[in-house]
Amino acid sequence: MTSSCLSRLCTALIASCSVLLTACGPNVPSTIKIGVAQPLSGPSAARGKDLVDGVKLAAAEINASGFTIAGKPVKFEIVVMDDKADKETAKAVAKNLVDQKVVAVIGHLNSDITEATIPIYKQGNVPQLFTSSADDLTRQGEGNAFRLVASDALQAKAVASYLDEVLKAPNAAIIHEDTAFGRPMSKDVADELAKRNKPVTSNTLVKSDVTDFSTVIAKLKAAPPGVLVAVLRDFQLVPLFDQMTAAGLTYIPVIATSVARTEKLANAKNGITSLFVTSGALEASEFAAGQQFLRKFRATYNAEPVWAAHYAYDATYMLADMMRRAGSIEPDALRAKLHTSDGSAPVTSSMRFTETGEQAYGAIAVYRLRGTKWDLLMRSDRW
Repeated sequence: MTSSCLSRLCTALIASCSVLLTACGPNVPSTIKIGVAQPLSGPSAARGKDLVDGVKLAAAEINASGFTIAGKPVKFEIVVMDDKADKETAKAVAKNLVDQKVVAVIGHLNSDITEATIPIYKQGNVPQLFTSSADDLTRQGEGNAFRLVASDALQAKAVASYLDEVLKAPNAAIIHEDTAFGRPMSKDVADELAKRNKPVTSNTLVKSDVTDFSTVIAKLKAAPPGVLVAVLRDFQLVPLFDQMTAAGLTYIPVIATSVARTEKLANAKNGITSLFVTSGALEASEFAAGQQFLRKFRATYNAEPVWAAHYAYDATYMLADMMRRAGSIEPDALRAKLHTSDGSAPVTSSMRFTETGEQAYGAIAVYRLRGTKWDLLMRSDRW
């Protein structure tokens, strides 16, 4: 065979191999859809919008960076939907996002809403990342659910530990909302208090829209507890505290949970002398890279973050990093990387999921309301 024939044969073989490699390579589209499902109307709208803003900020930066997967330039398209903090609406939203073939979903906010959507995303083969804290959610997701913040199991330990070791309370009363967040959280707190031999004088369940707490007030007056543990949201805590003030019960220390650390509650006028909040979502300013994120957020939205925009921001970067490492957007490959890799998390720096989808480095912080500001008292991942 002549050298020229050999050269032509080699060229043909190389071309054929290139075609085969291209055909067998990852199927990466030029536009990748990421779903964001949050409450954008109703009492939780401010928090929902905050999470959406965090995702959008990250996506804009990633798109401007010349991001590639398996050598192919790609852009993120953010598909935002309002779940209205309503289970049936959320189910319809989840089905819509699955039908749109989003690669992953960042949602939802409320634990009972997340619980309602987990089976839909699992069946639709769409990895789900959320800020909901109810302990059982990742188990229900069976490998498809990933929590961005610390779970309520750790938060319950923090509540009991702080109540016992710092406040030195002899006992506690609990009031909790009738949701997938409130019910297990109240049980976990009661169980942790029992381990510490701290009696629970009452454990009252209320509907999630109740604002008349006369029954609770009567119980508190009849047997004032050392601490009131309130597993309620801000729109219920405001009237509860008003009614406690009217009844002369402002001397009872209150420990609220993560859903209560809001600007609305901080600015509410009430006479509660000692109001503490535990939270599995830390403030952006508490991280070394937090100030840089805050400057970018303010410049983009002309506003301050409300709650956990930086977690949604980091989640978007985490997804992008896992897709890049996998060289694919296929669900199995993406889930495998999410379960086993420390991903790029520009603000929190330590976002890592365990085999069950929990945060490996989750921590609970304790804040106290002073004036209209939530002051950080302590934080730990070992309660």
